[in-house]
Amino acid sequence: MGEQKVKEISYDIYQPFGPSILKAKFPEPYLKSMLETSDKLLEDEKLSQKHDWSSQLAGNVHKEVRIQHEKIEGLPTFLMAMAEQYLIKTLGKDRVPEGAGVSLRVWVVSQYAGDFNPLHIHDANLSGVCFLKLPPDYEEEYKKEDHHPTVGCLEFLGSVPNHFANHSYLIKPEVGDFYLFPSWLTHQVYPFRSKGERRSMSFNVHLSKGGKGIDV
Repeated sequence: MGEQKVKEISYDIYQPFGPSILKAKFPEPYLKSMLETSDKLLEDEKLSQKHDWSSQLAGNVHKEVRIQHEKIEGLPTFLMAMAEQYLIKTLGKDRVPEGAGVSLRVWVVSQYAGDFNPLHIHDANLSGVCFLKLPPDYEEEYKKEDHHPTVGCLEFLGSVPNHFANHSYLIKPEVGDFYLFPSWLTHQVYPFRSKGERRSMSFNVHLSKGGKGIDV
């Protein structure tokens, strides 16, 4: 079929498979509060041990500590509002479960040179991450990698590699960037070499009704 014939054909390209990832900017007041709250937890060894969350997680990192998110004014409301918008946009309003119970788990991941998070998923309905802090020389290190830079990056893997669909989505961390995604989506975090801390907030959203979990 010639080029002209192809141009005369009306067609659509559908994307019926594959998860959606929401990206937003974390509001500045919450970013400031999360930094202040996590500073206190990470700098106090006794508090770090008391709120240690590493046994529940896959990371090979410096510290992973649970955050009492309900004490940060407005944060739970913001996270749940973003989760609701994600569900409405991806499932449609008529498929968002009414009267569902919701629970949140929020923690902070503190990483230094050589730390990484291997391929893993989360045991929840929705999960999210927000980048809180980066090493001072991270940008310079990233730019030095002239071939497919991955240092300190978050990577999502969505399918088997093939010629017709992207199977990898790589995210370069930027302070304040906020992402929300299905908990079953496989992802990992690459190590970096710069001096200083890469800090992020992670969270899980659990939906339930009548004491039972809900699949969405």
